[in-house]
Parts: sequence; structure tokens; C-alpha cells
Amino acid sequence: MLKSLRIKNYAIIDDLSIDFEDGFNVFTGETGAGKSIIFGALSLLFKGRSDTSLIKHGKDKAIIEGVFSIKDDYIKKLLDEQDIEYDDELIIKRVFSVDNHNSIKVNQSNVTLNFLNELLNPFIDIHSQKDNQLLYVKSYQLLLLDKFSNNSDLLNKYHIAYNNYLSLKKQYEDLKNNTYSEREIEFYKYDLNELEEANIDINEEEELETNEKLFKENEKYAQIYNEAYDLYNKDNGIKEQLYSLLQSINSIDDNLNDKVLSYKNKFEEDYYSLDENISQILLYLKSLNDNDLNIEAIEERLYIYNKLKRKHKCDTNGLITLKEELKAKIEAFEDRDKVLNEKLNEVNKSLETINKIGEELSVSRKNNAKELERLILIETNELLLKNCKFEILVNNVEPNSNGLDDVDFLVCMNKGEELKPLRNIASGGEVSRLMLALKSVFSKISSTDLLILDEIDTGVSGNVANVVGEKIAKISKNTQVLCISHLALVAAYADSHYLIYKEDDNVETTTKVKKLSTDDIIKELASMSSSDNNTKALAAASEIYNKAQKTKSEI
Repeated sequence: MLKSLRIKNYAIIDDLSIDFEDGFNVFTGETGAGKSIIFGALSLLFKGRSDTSLIKHGKDKAIIEGVFSIKDDYIKKLLDEQDIEYDDELIIKRVFSVDNHNSIKVNQSNVTLNFLNELLNPFIDIHSQKDNQLLYVKSYQLLLLDKFSNNSDLLNKYHIAYNNYLSLKKQYEDLKNNTYSEREIEFYKYDLNELEEANIDINEEEELETNEKLFKENEKYAQIYNEAYDLYNKDNGIKEQLYSLLQSINSIDDNLNDKVLSYKNKFEEDYYSLDENISQILLYLKSLNDNDLNIEAIEERLYIYNKLKRKHKCDTNGLITLKEELKAKIEAFEDRDKVLNEKLNEVNKSLETINKIGEELSVSRKNNAKELERLILIETNELLLKNCKFEILVNNVEPNSNGLDDVDFLVCMNKGEELKPLRNIASGGEVSRLMLALKSVFSKISSTDLLILDEIDTGVSGNVANVVGEKIAKISKNTQVLCISHLALVAAYADSHYLIYKEDDNVETTTKVKKLSTDDIIKELASMSSSDNNTKALAAASEIYNKAQKTKSEI
């Protein structure tokens, strides 16, 4: 669950902190107070791309930070893979700077937006006001069906096969459309012969470069060896002088002084130790130069590599790829029909593969569509869409990036009418309830820990608003819910109620948030229901609140 949220220097928010509770958290306030700004910041924290235009005027950066409790082993596994330390909390911090030096941190460790999405997407569901309109879009309907059907692995398998099919198809079309002249083929043959004679090998080049570097380093050590050897071993060099000094010291009478005798013996030990160490160092330096590296042959081979890379403007891997491409072009020219037939066979085999996987997808979608229909109708009935009929139509189409199916949500809201595409007949309030029905279904079958609802009660009122509030309360029994609402009948079901309001001084306007006490909740519900906060309005609000809380306790 989301335990707390901090927003600083974002839009008209100065520095705002909110502590959340488990269950149903509702946000209310006048239009323009900043409810959508707060929910926009939440969305940005979880998955949105940076938008520096929302940094508060006059500030150089905005900060959004959320603290979550960690329960799921999936999150712990991902954190372990990234060597991110954690205990029982997950702290996500995003910083947006006017100079675009933005950052994303998870428990003080920098991460990418892709990693953040991978970490949170399975557990957070954000419903914005525009998502109701998405229900009209057939591709979104297909996405919902696939999510319900747990088709992610099958879809991934299909996408790999489909992309391979597109690649092979393009290769075939290029071969079919490309025609080369005799002169072009002669150039290709010349370049191919040059590459084959060069016998390009990425491993050889790396070995050549290593040996060249080693040879140059050895040259440096050879110079050190020569200088050191001469200094130490030449006539009247350091070794001879030290030995002469040793002989002179050894001539001192051993009975002269015990202390002098000790120094004399120590000097003799040090002399032979020094001589041994220097001899070993010189021996090692000499061995570095005792190798069979042929620097002329090395540099000659590297010259060939570099000349070809300059000529063809690519690296060594590019030369290897070019060689295969030239072979293919020459072969396609000299045996065009054979090459085209072989490539066409590859295309057809890949098409068979995507049809096979696509058929598996279709079976899964059609089987699960019936179950999703059944569950949605249960939910819509509870949301007072008593006459609602709902059907998911799965039609076969030509292979595309989504498989072999086209999906259409068909609905009928009134008796005596026939099923028609959702986009053609449903009102705004009906779509809001249908979306809530979907959220309710998915909250029961998925691992969603946090559901964020931005005005999902749009277009409803009266008793319908009451059942919408009750439905959100039911969802919140297993999933933490953050919800913006303009309806007292919905807000009355909340476990925690937050008022969002604007505060003006002589300099600026800022958005503030206050968690309401029971008395303040009743006053806010009265304001939402009536323009006056008189005794009658307060009494009505108190009745709404108490009734909703009693109903919620019995869920």
C-alpha cells in the first residue's frame, strides 16, 4: 500500500505531505482546488515521463516522493537483482529539474523509468478521466480481454514470431524488387574477394591489438632493463662498489665492539639480499622481451583491418555482416529464382508459426470472453444496470501485431434493444459504471495493491451514486483505493476523507490538503450536497454518512 506522498514545487503546490490509510481514501474539494494536480503527480511518480513545464514558477526543481510498504516477493526479487537495499518499505523519489537533470531513485539507488514500470505496473492501476473514453477503443478492449485471460506469455511468444515474419517478408520483398547490373555485381565480387582474402576474424583482431600493446609495453621495460643492468653490473658499477664496501667492512676486527659486529653482520645480510632481489628483477624484465611476437606481422594485419574498416565505414562486425550481404546479393543475381523460392519458403513457414500461436491466442480469448461477460454482468447488476446485456465479440482477422482477432464490446442497456458496439450507444454515466465493473472484476483476480480512481463517478447521481460508493468500498476491502469524487453519496463510504483546497496570500496561490475529522466530513458532505451548511443540510449529510458507514461495515 501507499503509506505517504510528498509533493514539492509542483504546479501550484509548494510543499505538501499526505499520510494515507488502508482501504478507501477519498479526495474532495471545489473545482480547480488541485485534485487532478495531486493525482497527476501520483501518476508521474509511478510511470509518467518527466514534464518540466509543471515545475512551480520560480523554482529550479520539483520533487515527488512516495513511501510504500513491501509485501510481494516479486518486488523483493527485482530489488535483489538490482542490488537495491530494502527493509519493509519502498521509497520512490523523482526529481524534475528545469535543466532536465532528472532522476529516479528507489531506496536511494538510481533506476531507469523502465525498471520503475516493471517494479510497480503489476500492483498499481491508475484510472484517469480519459480512460472512460478508452473503453470505446477496440484495441483497449482487446488489451483488457488479454489481461483477464493471462495471455502475456502467449502474446510475447506471438510478438517474437510476428516480428520474425515481418523481417523475412521484407527480405523477400527486397530480393524481389532489387535488380543489380553486371557492373554492380563485379564491384560486389571485388569487395567480397578482398574481404575473403583478408580472412576477417573479430577474435584475431582483438588478439592482434593485445599483442601490439604488449610489445610496446615490453619495449619500455627493455629500456628499463638495459639501464638498470648497466648501472648495476658495469665495471666499477653499483654491484662492484657495494662488494668493495663489504670487503672493507669485513676487515674490521670482530672483537672490536659488539654493536659494530652486529651492524657488520647485518650489512652483509642486506648486501646478499639486495643482490638477489636486483638479480630477480633484472631476470623478470629480461623475460618480458624474450617472446616471439613479430611486430611487423602484427602491424601488417592490423593495417589490413583498419584499411577495410575505413573503406566500408564500419567496424569489424560490420565487415563480417557486409561479407554475408555481398554473398547474398551475388547469389541472388546468379541464381535469382532459387534464392527467391528459398526465401519465400522461409516466409511461409514463419506465417504458419504465427497462425499456430495466433490460434492458441484466439482459443484463449474466446474461452475467457464468456467468463468475463458473466462476471461483468454480475457487477453491472449490482451497479443498477439491471437491463444491461453485455457480450464480447471475438472475430478472426488477418494476422497483425495483436494476433488473429478483432474484439468488440457489445452492450444493450434497455429492454427491447439489440446488442450494439459500446461506442455507439452507452451514455457517460453508463460507461463510468461499466468501467467500475471492470475495475471490480480485475481487482479480484489480479495482484493490484493500489487502485487510483479519478472521477470514475462522472455522470451518475442519486441512488446510482450510492451503489457506486458501495462498490468502491467493496473493492477497497482487498485493495487500497485513492479516489477523487464530487458526490457526497460516494465520498460517504470512505475510510479516510481528505479535503483539497486553495490558500491565497498576497504573493501566490497554493494547494493544500487536510485530513478531515468525522465532524468535518459531515460539513464537507453537506457542502457537496447543498450550497448551504444549515442545520437541515448537516442533518441530511450526517444521515448519508452514517448510513454509508453502516452499509460498509456489513460488506
